Amino acid sequence: MRVALDASRMTLGRGSEADIVVPDGEVARLQAVIEWDGKNHRITDLSGRSLPVAGQRVESTVLVDGADVVLGQFRAAYMLGLADSDAGESRSRIRTESGEPEAGDLPRELVVSASWPDGKAPLSRQLSHSMEVGSGAQSPFRLDHPTVSARHCKLHRHGGRLLLTDLGSTNGTWVNGLRIYEIELPLGARFRVGPFEVVVNQVRGGATAPGSSEFEGIVSIDPAMRALFAQIDKVAGSSAPVAIFGETGTGKELVARAVHRRSARAASSWVPLNCSAIARELMESELFGHEKGAFTGATGARSGALNEADGGTLFLDEIGELPIELQAKLLRAVDLGEVKSVGASRPITVDVRFVCATHRLLTEEVRKGRFREDLYYRIAVATLFVPPLRQRKSDIPLLWDHFISRLAPPGAKLQLSEEGHRALVGHGWPGNVRELRNVVQRALLASSGSRIEVSDIQFDQRSSAPATGKDEVVDPRDMTLEQIERAAIEIVMRQLKGNRRAASRQLDIAKSTLLKKLADYQLEEVGSAVGEDDE
Repeated sequence: MRVALDASRMTLGRGSEADIVVPDGEVARLQAVIEWDGKNHRITDLSGRSLPVAGQRVESTVLVDGADVVLGQFRAAYMLGLADSDAGESRSRIRTESGEPEAGDLPRELVVSASWPDGKAPLSRQLSHSMEVGSGAQSPFRLDHPTVSARHCKLHRHGGRLLLTDLGSTNGTWVNGLRIYEIELPLGARFRVGPFEVVVNQVRGGATAPGSSEFEGIVSIDPAMRALFAQIDKVAGSSAPVAIFGETGTGKELVARAVHRRSARAASSWVPLNCSAIARELMESELFGHEKGAFTGATGARSGALNEADGGTLFLDEIGELPIELQAKLLRAVDLGEVKSVGASRPITVDVRFVCATHRLLTEEVRKGRFREDLYYRIAVATLFVPPLRQRKSDIPLLWDHFISRLAPPGAKLQLSEEGHRALVGHGWPGNVRELRNVVQRALLASSGSRIEVSDIQFDQRSSAPATGKDEVVDPRDMTLEQIERAAIEIVMRQLKGNRRAASRQLDIAKSTLLKKLADYQLEEVGSAVGEDDE
């Protein structure tokens, strides 16, 4: 939800009298007020319990660009320059008001599309003024499933806005993992009804996906991805840190690059650092740099990623793997721009835009004590969610053609059989776009002629073969190097009953490397016990 601060004084709370209604039982009826003094917006607590702003509890403070405010389950980010310049009316109220709908700037032609869980073609209906969604026989937009109520939710225009209202459904209407009662939806935003993903978009030229199918190297026609592209454009212009969430293989680094390329720092440095690919003992030096003689083997001074990214963008991939002891030091760099290299006597100041990505649920990592809460709120000022491939199956044929054009020999014209197409659409794609690329490469190697048959399509073993819990005999000649490595680690872990230290010695790899590979291959629970020397 995007809220325009278009009045000199606006209140926030769960009560109907608030200007910005936050539907959360943890929020007071009047939680806070935001006031404009001619130069700045100031937020003041009205609940008597203080207010979490930018990671600290305050009674009153001036809001700066990128500051976040925690309101129960909701987190509001104060962003400069994101309001529509031509917005002639308030978009701040998300509750329904009485009276006739006013003329607004929503497109006249809108289409509602629901993705079926079994990969069938999406169900689409045109939205005029309002439309009910439900499983009932009389529902204008019928989603026939036991988890969908007969009258589940309603989409309707009001005053130039698009509102989504839950109609007392049993299983709820969900937006970004939160159960909602009424909310204003931007075009392209996705919400969940039972197992269905529903999206509203503008009709352009008879299609729901406007413009080109490629955005900064990201190929998609899916409405949710098109909405993500619009979000990238909005957050790119800000200096606020960006956190990108999504499963492994969805293309989070491509999204991060798009943020950088669309920003004012596009001509400056782009420095990527994978927090999961560097040994723990080297991570501090890689991130902050080191001075000559700072530790054994430091024969010269070395600048870290933060120094190299000065004036540009630092992309911290898999930040959820960053050791807890380094998170406090990174917090200072994010907060104040201060960087102190290993062995240095004083810090230096850098100007860095932080963009982070992770496949982990950081709120759960915070709850378990593996990720600092204050760092989470600093890096997740603007958040982007990359949907998995199984939720955007309309992209599978497009991505298949894209990879074929990139990987096939020049001039080759290859067609995919109908059976092959059905196999692709019916697959679960746990490895997402990265897995699809692998499947294309295998198909090109296996095919003979100008037609790719279903027999040429080989999915990753871990995603296509059901787990039996029994040892299986597999010809190594049919396995990739990744599959051979996974099998070797699994065998050793079973033999040593889960003792990681002993396993790292037998495999002749560092224990930190073993722990990363166990997580990557989802083998953390292999072995019946943990040995004493593994503590």
